[in-house]
Amino acid sequence: MMSEELVLILQRMLAITDTGLVFGSDAFDRARYAELRDLLAELIEQTALLDRSEVTALLSPVGHYATPLIDTRALVVNSSDEILLVRDRRDKTWALPGGFGEVGVSVKENILKELKEEAGVEAEVDRLLAVFDSNKHQLQATQFFKLCFLCTSLATEFEPNNEITEVAYFAMDNLPDLSTKRITQRQLEILMKRYKDGGQVYLD
Repeated sequence: MMSEELVLILQRMLAITDTGLVFGSDAFDRARYAELRDLLAELIEQTALLDRSEVTALLSPVGHYATPLIDTRALVVNSSDEILLVRDRRDKTWALPGGFGEVGVSVKENILKELKEEAGVEAEVDRLLAVFDSNKHQLQATQFFKLCFLCTSLATEFEPNNEITEVAYFAMDNLPDLSTKRITQRQLEILMKRYKDGGQVYLD
């Protein structure tokens, strides 16, 4: 696996080349940006941070100024202070329900949609608990900001789907194998602290 410093450099260089391809007006400069992007693609594919589908998505032309992605996650806690987690069908690991923000969908709508689709949970959104920067927790080839909201479950009717095979509540001292690209134990600890003490939103 590449060092964190090198991944950050690749990440930044990819953003610069994407922006150059969008706004560059000189044909020779655009050709150089395209060539540099191809070379970066080869390096990124050699990292152990992303699988093939994620690399393909990352390297798709953005067509606009390159910015971090937005990821939304829902913290649902039961009366025993256990956290609702969902199990990914592909890699069998667990994470908070959620996903990347979608164009035309508000953050609140995205949270409620992901909860319903992944966990079968009808819910209401209570408050924002934290905004995490992936570069400060689980470094990946692309940077994203993770918005985590406290949600209250109103009803649950889960059926396995093409993304999630299982949902369950877990105590913090008995967590399953986490998908650390989606949520880390440290992030869960921060979220539970904010949930319990009602403190200000955590910002990286």
